[in-house]
Amino acid sequence: MRFAFPSPAGLNVTLRTLAFSLLSGLSATSVAGAWPVLEHPQDARIEPIGDQLRLNGTPMRISRVLTALPVSALTTHYRKVLGKPLADAEAGGAQVLAQGRGDFFITITIQPQPEGGSEALVAVADSQAGHPALARPIGLALPANSTLISDLESIDGETASRQLVIANAHGLRTNLDHLSDSLAQRGLHPDGPPLAGREASLVQAFRGASGEARIVLVRREATTHAVLTLLSRRP
Repeated sequence: MRFAFPSPAGLNVTLRTLAFSLLSGLSATSVAGAWPVLEHPQDARIEPIGDQLRLNGTPMRISRVLTALPVSALTTHYRKVLGKPLADAEAGGAQVLAQGRGDFFITITIQPQPEGGSEALVAVADSQAGHPALARPIGLALPANSTLISDLESIDGETASRQLVIANAHGLRTNLDHLSDSLAQRGLHPDGPPLAGREASLVQAFRGASGEARIVLVRREATTHAVLTLLSRRP
């Protein structure tokens, strides 16, 4: 059983957008309602990212919108669609629009495409529904004194994925050994030797009857960051 792991570049953009949504959305007024539906440009190609998605317990709906429009025109379109009040800022070379709507918070990150045109990553977070899930168990034994930075869950058809980003002071091998033991309890075992990067980094793939996993470890300034991705087939 093999699954395709998400693109690191696309995942980084997604995480930045979702984090902005959750931090900014705390100020939104809480009024129950249906998920907001936005009008996209007529020529746009819409690519949903996962059927069900949770970041740190908060339900999300994310879509990638691709269009021939330049960034300026696409930004103008979504400014009109969202209306006011609206947060509007530049972040990391992208234009970011954000708006609270009742229990929901909308974030649109717009940036140019290398081949021309532009893309918008549209994220809608249901912050109210996420509150009961904030204290849910991780389901995996982490190394001692680890900080959980992000917990991203996604269900796309028959494939369920979960990505944990953690940080601690342990070395690369200590983290790899501990996380390998935790994955072994789930029936996942190393798929070949770990790959060492040019700098202080390690990558290890795992496989088993229950699915696949990958650990990416990077050490900088006495801190190790671990990205653990788990993929499994839904029953």
